[in-house]
Amino acid sequence: MAKTDFNNRFVGLKEESSYGTKATGTYTFGEVDDESIRHQFDLLNRDDMSRYGAAKSVNGKEYSEGEFNLALLNDDFTGFMIAGLMGTDTVSGSSPKVHTFTEAGTLTSYTFLVGRQEQEHFYTGGVVNSMSVSASLNEYATIGFGVMAQAEDNANLAVVGTTTPSFPDTLPALYFSNAKVFFNGNGTASDAVRSISFDINLNRDGDNACGLGSTTYIRAPPIQRREISGTIEFNRVLTTTTNGAPSYDDLIDEDGEEFAGSGVELKVQFGDDSTADLLTFNFYKIRFEAPEANVSGRDTQTLSVGFTALFSPDDSKMMDIVMKNSQATSYTA
Repeated sequence: MAKTDFNNRFVGLKEESSYGTKATGTYTFGEVDDESIRHQFDLLNRDDMSRYGAAKSVNGKEYSEGEFNLALLNDDFTGFMIAGLMGTDTVSGSSPKVHTFTEAGTLTSYTFLVGRQEQEHFYTGGVVNSMSVSASLNEYATIGFGVMAQAEDNANLAVVGTTTPSFPDTLPALYFSNAKVFFNGNGTASDAVRSISFDINLNRDGDNACGLGSTTYIRAPPIQRREISGTIEFNRVLTTTTNGAPSYDDLIDEDGEEFAGSGVELKVQFGDDSTADLLTFNFYKIRFEAPEANVSGRDTQTLSVGFTALFSPDDSKMMDIVMKNSQATSYTA
C-alpha cells in the first residue's frame, strides 16, 4: 500500500440548507480514527403458498448508519458534531472564544463526506444520534459519535482525489494528564478517579422519519427520550467523602446516593481553566447505581460505580458543554 493511499481516507461534514439537500462548498474535516457509516436496507421476502421457499424480494427501508471515533480535540469538526447533539451554541469571550452548547434549538443536519481510498461517499440528511466520551489513566481521551443519514445515492459517489481535505494539525489531542472530575459542586477535583466514561443518546426514531412514497428518511429522525449514563472507576475504595466524591458508605445507603440541587453536580473537564484548549461537560443531577469493590488475588482494590444523569428541575436542564477554542462563529449559526 502506497503512503498516498492514506491521503484518501477522511471524514468531513457540512451543514445542509434543508434536510436531505446535499451540501456544496468547503467541508470541515476531522482527525477521525475510524468510521463505520454504511448504506443499509431491510430486505423484504415474499412467501406464497405455491412454492416451498420465498421466490420474490424487494428492498424495504433504506438508510445509512454508523459511528465516527476520534481522539478528543477542540477542533471545528468536534464543535459541529456536538452542536448536532445539543442544538444551541452561544459564543462569548474574546481570546479564546467560549462556546456554550445547551439542549435547545433545532438540531442541524449535515452532509457527511467519507473518503475511502478509491471513492468519495456523500451521505445526505446526516444527524447525530449519540455521543460517547471516555478518559482513562495513561491513555488519550476519546470521543465517538453515532450518526444516522439517508440512504446513500450512487449518484453522489465521486472519484477519489476530487476533494483535498485539510486538518487542524496545530491542535493537540486531550489526554489523561489534563482531565479532571469534580463532584457535588466541589471546587477541587478528585484525585481518586482512575477512569470515566459516559454516553449521551437521543434515541432518534428512524421508523417515523419515513413516509409513503419514499424508501428512505424524508425528515430528520425525531428525537425521543434523551438518556445519559456512565461509569466512574476510582483507584481506591473511598470510605469517606473526599473532595465531594461519593463514598462507599453513601453509595450503599438505604436511599442510595444522589447529587441534586442548583448548580453543577458532576463536572468532567479536559484541559486547564487558564488555557485556550478546554472542553467541559457539566451535569446537573446525578443518581448513582450500586458500587462494585470486589478483590481478586493480589490486584489492587478499586471502586467502580455507574451513574445516570437526570433532568434537574432546579436548573431546567440535564447538561451543557463548554468548549474553548479560536473559532469566533457559532457552530449552530
